[in-house]
Amino acid sequence: MLKVEHMTIGYGDRILARDISFELAPGECVLLAGPNGTGKTTLLKRLASMSRQIPSSVSDLLGMTKESPSKQQTRCHSERSEGIYSRTILIPTNIPKVKGFTVEAFIRTGCYRESDWRGRISRQMSERMEEAMEVLRIKELRKRDISTLSDGEFQKACLATGLTRKAEVMLLDEPTAHLDVESRIDVLRTLREVARKTGTAILFSSHDLHDALRVVDRIFALTRDGRFLTTGPFDKLRAPESSVIPSEAKESMEEVLRDAFPHLSSL
Repeated sequence: MLKVEHMTIGYGDRILARDISFELAPGECVLLAGPNGTGKTTLLKRLASMSRQIPSSVSDLLGMTKESPSKQQTRCHSERSEGIYSRTILIPTNIPKVKGFTVEAFIRTGCYRESDWRGRISRQMSERMEEAMEVLRIKELRKRDISTLSDGEFQKACLATGLTRKAEVMLLDEPTAHLDVESRIDVLRTLREVARKTGTAILFSSHDLHDALRVVDRIFALTRDGRFLTTGPFDKLRAPESSVIPSEAKESMEEVLRDAFPHLSSL
């Protein structure tokens, strides 16, 4: 679904982590953990092709491969202009709930790249929007103004936008931030349900480790000393011909978390 090989992340002249390699499989729900400042948001933005200051190789189903930085940047620019990256969608934190948009209008607006000059989406996309609202159980909210939604309900509307756009990989930056306990658990369960029902691969960052561990298949983590850790059934998910090797594979989720958070006494 998404393959990353030997990626370096950072900004300006500062490098946060090197040699990041992993694969995401269809239907996976993966937690991206790590202390503040280790590069979680930077990594998600890089995967969504929003930031390319440092060359890397990112491969999806259309098979981008390792190339020299100059050729790679040219290819990335060319392929992105053709919409190849539209299937990897980043849902950032703190999207404003602007008054005047119904849930239905908000989802349609999120699909502006696929709409015509009058902002209309195709019948096929309208059908996908209906399916997305059904999966997320928000059909009854379709005419509600988004400014009146709870944070948990609004997060589901954001997820519906990604599903309507037929995302194969959804990246979420702190989707449970500022939610109460009940809403936080509901959103996390929804992420797992969406992955299972639609086959969408989901990678999300969160500091709610205790709750997130209940729903994820495996964990990625960034450490303060610039390492990228991964765990889970990687060998089962990786195709035999794949050359991707986790940057630093661990036996268990607990081991990954304790390496990422040295002062963590319990999970």
